[in-house]
Amino acid sequence: MRRAAGIALVAGALGLAGCGGTAGDLLALEISGGAGNVHDQLRITDDGRASCNGGRLVTIENQQLLAAREDKRLLRPLAKKAATFPGAIAGARGFVARSQDGTVSWSEGAPRLPTAIGRATLLAIELERQLCR
Repeated sequence: MRRAAGIALVAGALGLAGCGGTAGDLLALEISGGAGNVHDQLRITDDGRASCNGGRLVTIENQQLLAAREDKRLLRPLAKKAATFPGAIAGARGFVARSQDGTVSWSEGAPRLPTAIGRATLLAIELERQLCR
C-alpha cells in the first residue's frame, strides 16, 4: 500500500513537471537612439524564438539562438558587475543587454569595448532588422 502511494505521488509529480509552461527568457536586447531615434526591445527565449516590442514570438534561426546563448555566457561577468560603456559620439545608438545575470549597457563607438559587446551588438542589429521592420 505504501509503495503504491509512493509510485502514485512520483507519477503525479512527473506529470505536473511535463505539463504546460513556457520557455524561459534567454536574453533581452534593447536598441535606442541613432539616426531614426529608434527604441526597439528584443526578447529571445531559450526555445529559439524572439519578439520585437512585445509582438508575437517567432522562430529564429538556430545560428541566432546559438549566438544568443554564447553572447549571454560571454556577457555574464559584465552583467554581474552591471558594466556600462558610455560613448562619446553624439547621436550614437545605445544598447542594453539583460539576462538573469544582470544588465550591461553600451553605446556605439565607445572605446575599448570587449568582444562580447561586439557580438551582442551584431545579434541585436540582425534581429532588429529581421523582427522590427
